[in-house]
Amino acid sequence: MPVIIIPIIVGLLIYLQKWVYERFWSRNLDAEAAFRDHTLSAGCETEITERMTNAKILPLPWVQMKFEILRNGKTDNLFRAELFNILFHQQIVRKSKITLEKRGIYQISQVSLFSSDLFISGKLYKHYPNRTSVTVFPQKLPESDLDVPYEKLTGDIATRRYTLEDPFLFKGIRQYQQGDSFKNINFKASARSGEWLVNTHEYTLDQKVRILLLADRSFLYAEEQEYEAALSYAATLTGRLEEEGVPVILESNALDALENKQPFVPEGCSQNHTDAVLEALARLDLTRTGEKGQDMIRRLIDQRSADEYYVIICPEHSKVLMEAYQELAEYTTACMYIAPVTYRAITAMKEEEARLEKSVPNFFYYKL
Repeated sequence: MPVIIIPIIVGLLIYLQKWVYERFWSRNLDAEAAFRDHTLSAGCETEITERMTNAKILPLPWVQMKFEILRNGKTDNLFRAELFNILFHQQIVRKSKITLEKRGIYQISQVSLFSSDLFISGKLYKHYPNRTSVTVFPQKLPESDLDVPYEKLTGDIATRRYTLEDPFLFKGIRQYQQGDSFKNINFKASARSGEWLVNTHEYTLDQKVRILLLADRSFLYAEEQEYEAALSYAATLTGRLEEEGVPVILESNALDALENKQPFVPEGCSQNHTDAVLEALARLDLTRTGEKGQDMIRRLIDQRSADEYYVIICPEHSKVLMEAYQELAEYTTACMYIAPVTYRAITAMKEEEARLEKSVPNFFYYKL
């Protein structure tokens, strides 16, 4: 009789503990994962804190925490799995290092826990919503790589500052000189003095730079290195200009990976504004575009402003883009086109492409 009872008791115990674990294992059990930093640059190291809390009297021999780190809302094959042995009323905190090589918004949106009963007779699991993210800014280029175009740009801006008058800042009256605009003639003062006099104005100091980052591609398998270099060029140029006190506007036809729209960062000149530009660049999906690049360039012609300098950055320098850019250059000299290209692209260039730096106004290759 006792021999028969023992297996029954063992079976009942196994069933009972299984029932208890299936019903109560996740009660008062919490888990989360969090990044240490809110922002950092590509290639830098950050820390992930994993925290698990068991606030009940039922111990858990093993619990596995799993989560995926998404980049710009998509999988980037970054998975983490940690095994915990957590007793009753206990909290376990673990920290680990991770290096994020690529730009983007990294998110951990869900944490999953897997466990079982004491005899591992079945798998138990639960998913927890998680909210943590870190923005990885684009990697900046050596500032010396920008020297020639940057010196040209800042030289043009300095010249324009003292050749463009602000119609709202009245300075005084002087005698009419050949070439003065008819609208500047002060008729009342001229009538009193018996000679033609014109109003003069202070020179405007509000010169800003509009960066237009284009992601147009003439063929599907374009060099990703060139497009990432274009993005890094925009990031580096923004930081350098705003450090010098020059306001920057950013727009692009590459789509925001999270919001699926073309980004636009309005004029600004501060550390917060620089960070806003870098975040917009970090979120870009360079493989998807909205408006065509040539249409965006021609739109600059329609809305051109005397106090804006246009910097177009795009590896693509096809005929349609060059025609649009040359139309812009006919209306204003305050424009520049920068085309990042690899050594392989340079060696395979056609003759007309190689002549662009000399034949097109303010056209520069950025050679990788």
